[in-house]
Amino acid sequence: MKSKLFILGVIAFTFAVSSCGEKKASESFTAEETAQQAENVVDAATAPVLTLAEASHDFGDVAANSKVETYIKFKNDGKSPLVIRDASATCGCTVPEFPTAPIPVGGTDSIKVQYTAGNMNGKQQKTVTLVTNTANGHEKFDITANVTGATANDQNAQQAFGK
Repeated sequence: MKSKLFILGVIAFTFAVSSCGEKKASESFTAEETAQQAENVVDAATAPVLTLAEASHDFGDVAANSKVETYIKFKNDGKSPLVIRDASATCGCTVPEFPTAPIPVGGTDSIKVQYTAGNMNGKQQKTVTLVTNTANGHEKFDITANVTGATANDQNAQQAFGK
């Protein structure tokens, strides 16, 4: 019985000693990182609200290997300036360009979206994600296109390299 208590005591002592000198979670971040995190906290009651004129855009029929573009209009319906920090798409064939200046309350602007159709006939759907200072932190919308005119050789080549 004494040997079990002794072993248990050694284990407890080992845990106590090994935990000494470890950093607190708050010490793991630099002052700059802490400030950045504080900047990202948004009060939903006073946050900007990005309202898209259209939740999705359909380019309709698009010829294979061609480029099309559109402007997605939006408005800041919130209570503070809207900032779009980044924009990305689910595929390199879709390139969003966003305004870098803050959008004032009640202000409007647009996001340019360029889509390059590939060699695959049929419906294509891509999602554009905006990183913002809204309560959500991000907003999304879709674009679709019906790619036409790709030849069998074009489609076979595309399938050989993946979509």
